[in-house]
Formats: sequence, structure tokens, C-alpha cells
Amino acid sequence: MERIKALSRGTKLVLAAGPVLFLSLFFNWQTLKIDYGPAGIATQPQDGWDVWGLLIGMLVIATVTLVVLARVSEVEMSEEVPWESVAFGLGVATFALAVLKNLTDANSTWASYGFVALAGLMAAGTYLNWADTQAGRNPLLGRRKRRGLSSAA
Repeated sequence: MERIKALSRGTKLVLAAGPVLFLSLFFNWQTLKIDYGPAGIATQPQDGWDVWGLLIGMLVIATVTLVVLARVSEVEMSEEVPWESVAFGLGVATFALAVLKNLTDANSTWASYGFVALAGLMAAGTYLNWADTQAGRNPLLGRRKRRGLSSAA
């Protein structure tokens, strides 16, 4: 439990939202209505595993794996590669593809909008990790301006 508490907020967001987003691809993202004429109308639920869903799934696996390797494990990774920037790019790409998938799917279900929110949480987590490393590299970015009265002493 202490190891989880020691993780940053961004890492916790990625580790929570990422696997849930991956599992959400197995649920209904859209409902197609098929008209059979005089026989009636049928509805067919569609899960998230189309082309966009496959890309989202691969990006989620890549992002979560990279965050685990960079933040949680003791694996030595090259310091020349900006891993937090790579993870941030993967998180933003995942969110963008989830939005694109939801906009291009016909008759998206209400749950699919929640799944897009999960992608947004994952992207926010990668952003928080990226911002932490940027504040560590440039101390001026980490300082906050104080508002109000300051002591002259």
C-alpha cells in the first residue's frame, strides 16, 4: 500500500484509467438499427473492436507499459530519450483516437462518452507526469506566483 501511495497522481491516473479503458473496448460503443421492412427493426450492439478500437487498445497497452517501466519499476532506461514526453504523446494520441472513434461511430451509446472520458483521464495523467519532469528540469516552471500581500522584511 505504501508503494501505491508513493506514486505520483499522474501515474495513479494512468494505471487506473488505462486498464479500464482497455476493458471498455469489450463493451458496447454503438448500437446499429437494422430495418427488416415488414418484419421489424432490430438493434445490434457493437463493441469497440473496430479499426479505431484496435489502435486505441494498442496505444493504451503501450502507454501503460511505458509508465510502469519509467515510473514504477526499477528498470534502467536510456536517459537520452524523453520518456515522459513519449508517454504524453501516446496519451494524447489515445484521447484523440477515442474522440475520433466516438464521432465517426453511428449511434454511439451513452457509455461510449464515459469511455472517452477515461481516455481523457489517461491523457491527463501522462500530462501530469510530463509536467512534473518539466518542473524538475526548469525550476522556474515549478514556482508559483504568490498573490496578495507579501512581507517586506
